[in-house]
Amino acid sequence: MRTILRLLAERGHDVLAFSAGGFDSGQKPTPDEMLLWSGFSKDAGEALFRFDDGPVRHFACATATHQIVKMTSDDFALAAKSYAKVMRDFAPDVIITFGATAFEENIRQAAVLSGIVSAFYLAHPGYKDAEVFRNIDVILTDSMATQDLYWDRFQLRSTVIGKFIARPTARRPDKATRHVTFINPSYAKGVTLFYRIAEMMHVMLPSLRFLVVESRSDLQKVEKQSGIPFSQMRNIRRIGLQTDMAAVFSRTHVLIMPSLWHESGGRAAIEAISLGIPVLCSNHGGLPEHLGEGALRFDVPEPLRNTHQLIPPPSVALPWASALARLWAEPDYWQERSNAAHAQWAHHAPDGRLQLIEKTFQDCLDARRAV
Repeated sequence: MRTILRLLAERGHDVLAFSAGGFDSGQKPTPDEMLLWSGFSKDAGEALFRFDDGPVRHFACATATHQIVKMTSDDFALAAKSYAKVMRDFAPDVIITFGATAFEENIRQAAVLSGIVSAFYLAHPGYKDAEVFRNIDVILTDSMATQDLYWDRFQLRSTVIGKFIARPTARRPDKATRHVTFINPSYAKGVTLFYRIAEMMHVMLPSLRFLVVESRSDLQKVEKQSGIPFSQMRNIRRIGLQTDMAAVFSRTHVLIMPSLWHESGGRAAIEAISLGIPVLCSNHGGLPEHLGEGALRFDVPEPLRNTHQLIPPPSVALPWASALARLWAEPDYWQERSNAAHAQWAHHAPDGRLQLIEKTFQDCLDARRAV
């Protein structure tokens, strides 16, 4: 969404973003500290935090907690009051939202009553109640796989706009710093399959090192819950949540994304192919259409896709491990896969898809004004 907003602003649209300061994983003890860590600032006497992202103005309201699941009715009321003031001053033609809290549902209802076009960005497979999609004029989704998922679930109509990814700034790693990188070690992201891959690589290729970027979940938590001995595995290096992924990609020789759930878009994998980093990923969800021939894709057995906590047998990890061994040991093969990644990145050019977004919004505005 941040990339879409920036691109629309660069095309001459007046763009503003508002948030209640909620985070999936709070790395700091208070909302204020979390917002400051994220790059926001606040002048004395100001009620809202602000971050200027090029031409886009971002405002955030610090509530009593930065964890969305712990927000109370008072938190949502404070956010709604701040949002209402910002919207009165900004007077938008269109709002884009996502999420299913009372805050988001209320602002979508208010948009309809005010004659504002309400758009929903749908890039998550977890919405189980069709009521979430009330008071919405248009639904935008990032993949045909997610479009099909919600058509089957709710007969929900949506417009596929693809992924909008800005290429990170990163250099190619040298041999002293290269890693196989795995991001967000959660059950849904395939941490149990990652365990089998890492275990197998320790035997097949002891020199290979994994870099695990911990964000919403971490290996210590998974070890405590599952008994998987990650703390004893010497071929794994762990780092915390990053404000800038450039340093991670500069150390990444190969990215793996062994997702077990419906990965709608796979942002990190698309960022990787933009840099020519070979990717190994699961062959379901939105990954096949976004990564195409730019990644090596592997089928995941249905039991794992249904129960993410299952620890797979070594046979499931063997194709992944064999591909990693070849990419690590054969520079010519690595370059071949890097070239394929670069070629796939060309399919993510944003111009035509931005025009689709603009036309979709304009058609909604025209229909609303004709009533």
